[in-house]
This record gives sequence, structure tokens and C-alpha cells, in this order.
Amino acid sequence: MTPPRDRGEPVILHVDLDAFFASVEQLRDPRLRGKPVIVGNRVAASCSYEARDCGCYAGQPLAEARRLCPEVVILDGREAVYRAFAEAVFALCAELSPAMETFLDEAYLELTGTERLHGDPYATAAALKRRIRREVGLPVTVGLGPNRMLAKIAGKSVKPDGLRWIRRAEVEAVLPALPVERLPGVGRRVARELGKRNLRTVGDLRALSIRDLTRMFGAAGRLLYERCRGRDTQPVSAREVPRSISRESAFSRPVTDPRHAEAMLYYLTERAARHARGLGLAARGLRVWVDATGAGRNAVTRTLPAASDQDTVLFERAQRLFRSLCPRREALRRVGVALVHLEPRSAGQEDLFAPESASRRERLCRSLDAVRSRFGHGAVVAGPSVRLLGELDRDRRGFVLRTPSLAK
Repeated sequence: MTPPRDRGEPVILHVDLDAFFASVEQLRDPRLRGKPVIVGNRVAASCSYEARDCGCYAGQPLAEARRLCPEVVILDGREAVYRAFAEAVFALCAELSPAMETFLDEAYLELTGTERLHGDPYATAAALKRRIRREVGLPVTVGLGPNRMLAKIAGKSVKPDGLRWIRRAEVEAVLPALPVERLPGVGRRVARELGKRNLRTVGDLRALSIRDLTRMFGAAGRLLYERCRGRDTQPVSAREVPRSISRESAFSRPVTDPRHAEAMLYYLTERAARHARGLGLAARGLRVWVDATGAGRNAVTRTLPAASDQDTVLFERAQRLFRSLCPRREALRRVGVALVHLEPRSAGQEDLFAPESASRRERLCRSLDAVRSRFGHGAVVAGPSVRLLGELDRDRRGFVLRTPSLAK
């Protein structure tokens, strides 16, 4: 029998889009329904549950997926399409709560105190599932709990297309018996280290003191100490300052011409910088990475002399980092850039002391942003990225890239 809900108990709702990219492809093409589908480039970004039944998983090399599942359908995917479906789902979620935090394929909603408006939270969650299926066409799993962590654990236990509520009175009956891998923050490396000590369940993890866990895993150990006891005080809120803003793309075939790679690097830097400006942020650091056919991934991160959100300033530094990574002409499969050490941009701070050339660059960025906001990013092609014209398809959102950066 499900314990009654405590008076005043918090309620967090977690929505998880099941096998998101693959589910969208199966929805758009009825011929794919019931078949194993993978969306990805070189590695799997999303696997349908039919593909998972064959042993496929996200992050798996596609060559390995083909060996395990010869009949699998592999698609490049389209970021713009997935974003549109996610926004449709999140728009329905937003009608239930003024406090919502969204990620690529999941959302957290604060439902505490909304019963007078929406009624019983479990019935509200069930109605949301039905509405998403009816109006968007996608399956979602919904979990409810007294905090974010427990809401997510509740949903994970009934995937796909499930619904579960772990109430506060049930936590001690549910949490200790779970495998440690089910605890947020316990990835393969952490689980392997815990397994060496024969710590395999959440209850086993409670045997370690906060000092032990901090010594083993640093600051993450403190989080594990709290989470294995069912405590998670992080509120549901819009994320105002992300840790980083990154963009990357694979090439349709290995690229040996550095001018082509740098054209793509400019386009990616420009997209990341525009997003930063939209959030009112500037970057104090920059990271660039490349995947070469023989050497694998190589990356470098540097601090900038001053925080910036301007396309040309960031690209000049990114270009230097790129050239330091590729002293020889190597065949590249992928290139990426990330703006790191983000901070709120102080309005007018740079304008007061900046030379006229810097002011002109900033005015140009703002003007391009205004045009693209109205007509789409693809309305203007600027800088070295003009070399991509004729080589890549282009739509209103810009160049159509391959799928390594679907989360962006």
C-alpha cells in the first residue's frame, strides 16, 4: 500500500523523453517503428529501445553497434528538428509550474503547492504524459519525488513510458537497496572504484564517512554522501550561467585542408558567441579540440587576456589554439570549440576604454544578431565561414551540420 503523502511534502516532477532522437525519427518515419534505430555520427547519440535490446547504447562506436545489430538503421539526425520537438514538450510542461528547468531531453518542474490549481500530483503527471503523447506524439517517462534526485530515480525505475511517485515515507524502503550506479553522480569510473571495495548498493555506500568519500572523490564525494541518504537541496530554477557553451561538428569526410577546418571553426565559434551574448555572458577561457584520423582526440584550453563575447576576438584565439593542435597536415574528422569560465558581461565596461576598432566589432556583432534574430542565422554568412558555401546545405537556422553536437 502506498504511504499517504505528508502534509506540506515537497513534490518535484521529472520528465524524461524516452530514446529522444530515435523516437523522433520513428515518429517522423512510420517505416522505422519497431525497428532498431540509432542516431549518431561515429558514435551513437541515441538508441531506440529495439536497438538497446541488441546491446547498443549511447556513446558506443557505430562500428560496434553494426556488429551487434546488423539490421540497425543509422541516421545522422537533425538538431533543429529535435529542438523543435523538445520545445513543444517543454511548452506543455510549463503550463503546470512557474518553476521549470530544462535540459536537452528532460525537465524538472516544481509542483509543491500547486494541488489547489491542478489537483493530485500523480493524476497531474498522468494527464501530462497523455497530453504529450497526444499532441506531440512522443513517449515520456515521468517520476515524482520530494526532491530532484528522487524524482529522477523514480522515473528511471519505470522506463520507458512509465510513471512513478516515490513519496518521502517510502525513501528508506526504496533507496538503500538500489545499485550504486542508479545514484546520480555515480558513473562507470566511480562505480568501478566502489566495486573494488565491495560497495555495490546505495546502502553499502552509507558505510563510508564524508571524510572517506571526500578523500576518494574530492568535492563530488560530499554530494555522494548526501545523495545516498536521499538528500538533495538543489532547487528547480532556470540555469542563468551555464558552465560552458560548446559547439562542434564532424566532417562528412576526413578534411586535410586547414582552411576548410578553420572555416568550420569560425562558424562554430560564431554560434557559441552569439548564444553567450544572448545570455548576457562573456568568456574568460576558450577550449578547442580536434579528432584526427590517426591520433584521436587532442584538446587545449587557455585563459583569455580579458573576458569577451565578440566573434572575431574569440576566433583569433581559437585559431591559434587550433594551429597549435595541428602543426602537421593531418586528416581531421571533427572540430569543436567551447567558451569556458563564463561570467555576466558588465554593460558598458568594455565600451569606456576600448579602442574604436573594438567598438566597431561590438556594434557589428549586435547588428548581425539583430538580423539573424529576425530572419534566421542562415540569413548572413560572415568571415571565414563563407568557404563553407556550396559545400554544406544551408537553411534558415544556418549550415546543416552533422550530428555530434545534437545537444546544442
